[in-house]
Amino acid sequence: MVYYKVVATVHKVNRPKSLTPDQPSHVALPCRMYKEGDRIVFEDNQINMAETTGALCLSLVASLIPVLKAMQRSVEPILDENGLAVSDSTQKVTWFSCPDAERPVILMIERIPVKGKPGWIIAEELAKSKSLDSLHFHAPNPNDELNNIHDNLWESVIQED
Repeated sequence: MVYYKVVATVHKVNRPKSLTPDQPSHVALPCRMYKEGDRIVFEDNQINMAETTGALCLSLVASLIPVLKAMQRSVEPILDENGLAVSDSTQKVTWFSCPDAERPVILMIERIPVKGKPGWIIAEELAKSKSLDSLHFHAPNPNDELNNIHDNLWESVIQED
């Protein structure tokens, strides 16, 4: 099975627009958390903070979870009536709108194949082979160095490959 890193890139930050005709919008400014080109990188069921350039809006991240789960795993190709694979761009790129109805942020979501095994599979195999109850295992985070954390198994396993 192929696993993927998912990259959500801000394509457009919309200006506020009222949902009710002849009524003003409830907000005055566009979203201030994101600017065009910001990226949020999801890797191995986590947000890769080392590669993420944008802020983290909890409403956006929560609404993305079902899309992320589908995009992180390989899917069977869509077949036409003759049983031949149909070219389907949604298997590589999809578009997403944040849940803010009056000033949505539009994201382009791409998936990039991950080389090797995802970290959660490596962690599971390590835990089974070494009878470990818990592991500190997450994607590289620049805050680890600031917080003096040096026991991240991700880095030790990835550096061995």
